[in-house]
Amino acid sequence: MPPLLLALLSLARLTAAADPVKVSVYYETLCPDSEKFVITQLYPVYQELKDIMLLDVNAYGKAEDYAIGDSYIFVCQHGPDECEGNMMIACAKKLIQSEDLFMAFTNCVMTVFTAAAAGPQCAEKHGIDFAPIQRCYASSEGRRLLHEVGVKQRTAAPDLHYVPWIMINDAYTDNQQTEAEKDLKKVVCDAYKGEKPAACGGGRGIYSWRPYGSHGFWNWFTRYYNN
Repeated sequence: MPPLLLALLSLARLTAAADPVKVSVYYETLCPDSEKFVITQLYPVYQELKDIMLLDVNAYGKAEDYAIGDSYIFVCQHGPDECEGNMMIACAKKLIQSEDLFMAFTNCVMTVFTAAAAGPQCAEKHGIDFAPIQRCYASSEGRRLLHEVGVKQRTAAPDLHYVPWIMINDAYTDNQQTEAEKDLKKVVCDAYKGEKPAACGGGRGIYSWRPYGSHGFWNWFTRYYNN
């Protein structure tokens, strides 16, 4: 096979195999800034760009937990109701197998400033069995799961001083945080190294090249190879 053909095929594979953009969010269920971000940025962008996103959503934030015997107690920035809401999200994340349903449920509970109290209504709205989630966050399992979220957050984001705390591909910068809160879609599209989906406005990433319209690489390759 000619060297140029090998190079072109390698380029095509690079374009197709681009990694998704990892978006990690640490937030609080009763935080107004978290509510705004989830409702106006995170969920709408997830709906548009989920094919190029690897989402990791965690409700903990500026909370603290303390071991009491074989269980834990929690102190949350916005009080006990927030701890309950955070715990509900931890349980929902484990028990709702569909990411689409989990994100729809999360978005729903964040639209009501009561978090856990909105759980049954939001579960019913999206066809989710709420009983296992409720049993989870009313039990030691829920406390264990929320503690694990806290451990994860302290490891991944030890400098967290604000919520929502947004990381792209496991990295945090102040500029990126500001931009993501205003326009997460642009941040994700800019970070994606493959061929941009239509929701990003098309165009090219580092490894994609579309010199011949909608057929892109294969249009150009076919013309070259057949001439």
